[in-house]
Formats: sequence, structure tokens, C-alpha cells
Amino acid sequence: MLRAPRLALLVSAAALLTAAGAQAQTATPYQPAGQTTPTQAAPADPNDPSTFTDEELRKYDAAITRVRAVSDTLNGAQPTPEQQAEMAAAVQESGLEVVRFNAISRAAADNPVIDARIRAMKAPPPVPGSVAAGVSEAELTQFVQAMEKIRAVTATVQNGQATPEQSAQLTAAVQGSGLAVDRFNAIAAAVSQDPGLRARAELIGARYQVAQ
Repeated sequence: MLRAPRLALLVSAAALLTAAGAQAQTATPYQPAGQTTPTQAAPADPNDPSTFTDEELRKYDAAITRVRAVSDTLNGAQPTPEQQAEMAAAVQESGLEVVRFNAISRAAADNPVIDARIRAMKAPPPVPGSVAAGVSEAELTQFVQAMEKIRAVTATVQNGQATPEQSAQLTAAVQGSGLAVDRFNAIAAAVSQDPGLRARAELIGARYQVAQ
């Protein structure tokens, strides 16, 4: 399958990260009668995954890697004050606000697109001149959408033997992708061999699944 298992969010990391204190309230300025205050755009929701930038996801990934390094040594035990401080420092030094870090943590656990974006950013680029390097985003999207249809058919195949009708559906999925059969097969081989292309395909697949 294109989608790799999502990384589990460490409960200990979320437990030691608390939101900052309540924001100080400001008094409403005096407004003369007959005058109105210009309407201002609402601030972006820090919990909205669509607002996470690539730079924020890189910072989060660097921080959570350090947090996991500490948490993996606990074996279910409660962290010591020193370990709590080390994990907290990883977040503070990432450059992310605690609220933003926690929002990304929740999204990475619950939203396959966010997890796939992080993995795609970390994946190595394809070798120049390779088949993987020449696969365009449009081609990869066509391939992924065809694979979704193929998986839906193969899920109904029993004992590894497709019926004539199922075989026709599989053929139609490839032919209807917009890719020539040879190109489809070349991309399939590249996806299976190249981790960078596979990560891109998983991201497209995650977005496709969420949109359904």
C-alpha cells in the first residue's frame, strides 16, 4: 500500500507540554459616536492543519525526534525532572510556540496528510537522470488515482484469482489513468524502489483519501 503506518504520537510529550497562560485582555478603546472600527480579518486558527508551513513542520520534526529519543528510554516509566526538562527544551529550542507545537502533534497523529507531508520532506531526492526524477506531479497523481481503483478491485479478489470481470476492471484502471501502460509500469517500479518518489506518492494518496 502507498500509505505507510502513521507515526504514533508520544503521550509523554503531550503531557509535559502545557499551553501558555491566558492572554492578557485589553480594554476596548473609546469610540466616538457615529464612528465604526474597520473590520479586521480573523486571526488564523493555530489548530488548522492547512496553516502549517513546511518550515514549521521541519521544526516540529526536529523537536519531536529529540523528544522521542528521551521518551524511548522510559519504557513506560514516568520521566524524571531532568528528562522532562530535556523534552521541554527540545520544543522551546525548535522555534515553535508550545500551542503551535501541540497543534502539529495532534494533526500528525490524526491527519494522514500532515504525517505524509513530514515524511515527504524528509525523503531523499531521486537520483538525477533516474526514472523517479523524471516523474511529474501530474503523472504521479494519475498513477496514484489508478492505484486506488486497482486496490479497490484487488480487495475483492479471492484466492489470488481474478475473475474475467475483475481483470477487465484492473485493465480499465490502468488504461483510464491517462498513462501509457509502459509508463504506468515504469512509475510503479520507480515508486517501489525510490523512497523519495514513494513518499510523494503517499502524500498524494493521503490527500486523495482525505478528500473522499
